Amino acid sequence: MFFAVWLRALLALRRTAMLHRNVRPAGSGHARSEAFMMVQLQGRMAGSGRGVRLIAAAMLMAGGLAASALHATTARAVETTDVLDAADDQNGDPWDGAVRLRFQSETRTSGIARQARCLSGDVLGTACPKSNAYVLDKELDYSRTRNWMSVDLRAGIYKDLEIYAFLPIVLSDQSKMSFASGVTSENSTIMPPSAKDALFDARFKGTDRSGFGDATFGLKWSPFNYFRDASEPTWVMGIEYVAPTGTAMQAGNTGVGYGLHELTLYSTISRRALQIFEPFVNVHFTPVRQGSSTGLFQSYGQTQRYVNPGITGGASAGLTLVPWENLARDERLEVEGGFSMDYIARGREYSEIWEALGAASNPCKPGEGCSNVLYSKSDVDPSTGKPRRTDGITEVESYGRFQGWAAIHYQPIKYFQLSAKFGYATETPHYITYGDYGVDLDGHEVNQSNTNGVNEFSPVFLPSVDQPGQRLRVINVGTTMLMFSATGKF
Repeated sequence: MFFAVWLRALLALRRTAMLHRNVRPAGSGHARSEAFMMVQLQGRMAGSGRGVRLIAAAMLMAGGLAASALHATTARAVETTDVLDAADDQNGDPWDGAVRLRFQSETRTSGIARQARCLSGDVLGTACPKSNAYVLDKELDYSRTRNWMSVDLRAGIYKDLEIYAFLPIVLSDQSKMSFASGVTSENSTIMPPSAKDALFDARFKGTDRSGFGDATFGLKWSPFNYFRDASEPTWVMGIEYVAPTGTAMQAGNTGVGYGLHELTLYSTISRRALQIFEPFVNVHFTPVRQGSSTGLFQSYGQTQRYVNPGITGGASAGLTLVPWENLARDERLEVEGGFSMDYIARGREYSEIWEALGAASNPCKPGEGCSNVLYSKSDVDPSTGKPRRTDGITEVESYGRFQGWAAIHYQPIKYFQLSAKFGYATETPHYITYGDYGVDLDGHEVNQSNTNGVNEFSPVFLPSVDQPGQRLRVINVGTTMLMFSATGKF
């Protein structure tokens, strides 16, 4: 009799598990734990009466149903690890797609300081140290505001395999500079009274830029999915390519692109806990940042060490809270928070000063005796027979970026979602004019004419800002970001 009761309980539990699409009939964590419980119960029930056996069997069946129901309440991935799929026979879902419209506004602010050489006992802006050294004097305040929207297209192409594209349209992008508190043309080294000594206009206001930006194309795959097998976390791997589809920014034009081919690899892992918490960890790496033929990142000779922006890599971690979820209607509310840190290697970049330095309106005019915008130590431009003028791109020291964010995702119905996100990022202070002298080709230091008559100076070494004692450094960097999006799903 005991065996018959126990067998009926076992069959009921197995039918319950088979009916739920997320619980596999064998091998899952729930199946193993239930089998273990049955063996324990069989031993403990030996010699007990029929009533006790029936109560225990009922309890075991109820436990199996509860475990199945508990597993069923976590049927959807949160935003950070969501992957669309297709040909999902297990869930009767032939194809998933989504269209999202994003609006984002970013404001970056920073201070620009310049090195100054001081001798012991001198006073230059601030008191000099007791020995000869370089000090930094803040001269400028900088800000840049960029508003853009993006049409994001996503589609599942196989089980837990998704392709996507982000198509950005920049609505406005403008930067401006001004003298810092206490600085005027009388005491500025960037814009002194004489135009012949100027570096650029300290009260510069950049072009208001707009247009189609650099599109992103990606592929992501989830080899493990907690919502298919509760014994595994959700793991998403992806590859992303940014194409130089936008017109590359140049001083004087209205382009919004960066003129780069970029390739990023990333991996994210998350795991649902206690039904409402889902922590996640992400790592990402951008090993390719290659200038396009139409951009400003070009090689001008063998003695130029740095051509492109530096490679980047980083990690992020955070937590998604799901305080409300209706699985029957596929409705939910998610609250997300996270923190990221990235390392950007040394390379050439669009820095705070690029547009002011390269602008035609720059008060430093080579024809009027100012050479601060010329690569004066490098070979002359063969097309003009004169030193080449800078386009504003400078070599930048390696630095770190740290960002925190909070977001909310609300899906009131199955086919529609609203999201809002706020973020703030900062960067470690770093030199934005950090040009390499060049390459010593004959073992006698870098010279304009070596033993073979070759100029060893880098063709992009700008003496007015790249020499120690003349360099510019960004400080107090902060970027505020606000994003809103609406997504239609089908």
